[in-house]
Amino acid sequence: MNQYLQYLPIVVAWLIFGVVHSVLASSLIKEKSNLKPLSFRRVYNIISIFAMLFIFLLGSTIPPEYVFPKDQTSKAIGLIVATFGFLLAKLAFRPISFSEFMGIKPEQERKLIRSGIYARMRHPLYTALILGLIGFLIFSPTYTNLVHAICIIIYLFIGIHYEERRLIDHFGKEYEEYKKLTPMLFPTFRR
Repeated sequence: MNQYLQYLPIVVAWLIFGVVHSVLASSLIKEKSNLKPLSFRRVYNIISIFAMLFIFLLGSTIPPEYVFPKDQTSKAIGLIVATFGFLLAKLAFRPISFSEFMGIKPEQERKLIRSGIYARMRHPLYTALILGLIGFLIFSPTYTNLVHAICIIIYLFIGIHYEERRLIDHFGKEYEEYKKLTPMLFPTFRR
């Protein structure tokens, strides 16, 4: 049991990250901030990136113990799964300006995207991230990577809940109808 306590700081760090990330993403904080939207987005992204780097560095201090034996087959499977995640992310970013997403340039008027991959699933970027996490875990099956993956996936589902509330507030009935017709994470091939 003591050996698993070494992963507690990672879990606590991800918990703190999730709370801070969600609070900063809330409309209330954005409105109360004295920063312009573009500056707020940049600060938000910088905080998120450095916090994640810190958590991954924290995890790198734990000597690797493997969940299952690592071999060439698991590496190949992991790379294939992660590649599917990367390709899905590329599809998901097609109708989105990466510069706006990262806060490099101002966001234009938000429109509900219902075409391309978004006609098949509502949150392809989250699905891409999950595939990337699973692929990396298969590629390097350490307990530390397992803890990271579990924490991030749990937070993604919490994040999806809050994001969908914001999308309903912003788009109203249009998003509610889209939500009824389009699955969250796993694509539909019916149309």
